[in-house]
Amino acid sequence: MILIIRKIIHIFIIFKLRKKNDLSYIDLNFKKIDFTNYNQIKNFIFKKKFFKNKNIHNFDFLNFSKKLGGKIGISVSKEAIHGWFLINKNKLGFPWSEDLSSKRLINLLYNYEYINSSSNKDDKKRLDFIIYFHIQRILLDFNTKKTNEITTFDILAYLLSNLIVRKININKIKMVKKIIDNQIDKLGMHKSFNVLEHAKFINNLRELKNILLFFKINEANIFDDLILKMTSILNEYFHKDGSIPLFNGSNNIYTKKIYDSLNKENYVIRRKFDNVENGIAFYSDKNRTIFFDVVQPNKDVISSNLSAGTLSIELSGFGEKIFTNCGASESFGKNPEYLRYSAAHSTIILQNTNISEIKEGNPHLNFPQSVVFRKESNQKEEIFEGSHNGYLKKFNKIIKRKLIINKGNNKLTGEDSFISYRGINNRIIYHIRFHLAENIIYNFTNNKKNIILKTKLNNIWLFKSDLELIVEDSIIVDNNITKPTKQIVIKGVLSDKKVIKKWSLEKI
Repeated sequence: MILIIRKIIHIFIIFKLRKKNDLSYIDLNFKKIDFTNYNQIKNFIFKKKFFKNKNIHNFDFLNFSKKLGGKIGISVSKEAIHGWFLINKNKLGFPWSEDLSSKRLINLLYNYEYINSSSNKDDKKRLDFIIYFHIQRILLDFNTKKTNEITTFDILAYLLSNLIVRKININKIKMVKKIIDNQIDKLGMHKSFNVLEHAKFINNLRELKNILLFFKINEANIFDDLILKMTSILNEYFHKDGSIPLFNGSNNIYTKKIYDSLNKENYVIRRKFDNVENGIAFYSDKNRTIFFDVVQPNKDVISSNLSAGTLSIELSGFGEKIFTNCGASESFGKNPEYLRYSAAHSTIILQNTNISEIKEGNPHLNFPQSVVFRKESNQKEEIFEGSHNGYLKKFNKIIKRKLIINKGNNKLTGEDSFISYRGINNRIIYHIRFHLAENIIYNFTNNKKNIILKTKLNNIWLFKSDLELIVEDSIIVDNNITKPTKQIVIKGVLSDKKVIKKWSLEKI
């Protein structure tokens, strides 16, 4: 009986699609930048029944198959699509949760012509049914999701689905615009505060615009101002070596594609953003770029991948990166949790405890309830001040970091403060970590309070502290490659009501 019902539904859906001539609309491809992790897909796509692999649920493997080309690529694609669908079509939760359904539909539509290039009539019908099945699930699920759970991939799939079944209207477009606006901060930064996710968001907005133009929707320009704003701010988030800063799961796998895309635009003139209240603050001049994490964590799903790196910094100068965070990886489909720990960031840590409580796949359970940022500027200096109360409950401490950027002599001075609130806890050990970029050679001076840093390009920097310094092993994970490096550590014990530790980095 169930099989008969399924057959009736199958016939009805195909007939409905044909009657509306909607199948011609399924042959669509609006891809701007390809963010497929091809190295990851290579690890499993040639294995037997790879469609059972946990990393294939977004169907990015179709982009790999298309590059592979020929009968092999088409055969691999069909077998995986049909095999996956037979296993998962009747499931209610995962893998129909998050934005996996949306990513699958987008990849199916964008690769539709390729998959069907050597299909018979029955193969085409099966694929059409799988696509329409996804459309119905997406239209149903979209209205049950919370606003902060909806990604731009969901929005892409939702609009495409509505346009294919011809159920689009101005109210739905305005609703989508409102959802998108809520995911962007005042500066135009995506609230994941991950530069890579920010770039993907812009890419999806461009695809949304092209979709609306293709279907001759009058509101096709509704995202123009936001694209301009987000692209302008993205232009600020590049180091002097051309890389992006490694905050909140960012990596540089796709940086060249992002940068090339930016260079094609005519509106990416560098702009000043003086009203930073929260996010990744930045300073840049002709020699240096400095980034400062003053993100206010929250429980929103969009913030679920934030790292515990509050008040961490990154710095580059004269074409090279000097201070970094440890980075992120996509090798296994997600970023390892230890790379989100506070110790993996160039920041201030008490008792080797994370500033925010990291929980895999979920927003932070406990995090600083107050991250405060202040900026001051004059002709000689740019001053950043940030503070957080993430250690208040456990250790009765407020942490404050002040960065004094000298505009005239390539010097950065830091003042890291530990302010006691109420009682004073004895024997609280602190670490102030500065993870070094790769290929930096170091030498201590005689008093061990200073370290001379020599870079790959033979630039010399002097790091100073008011305490003896330690150098420990570290790693940097970028482009899915883990490389050993070093970190400078200021270590001590807190006992006074207020302790200030000073340090500086200067080009010599």
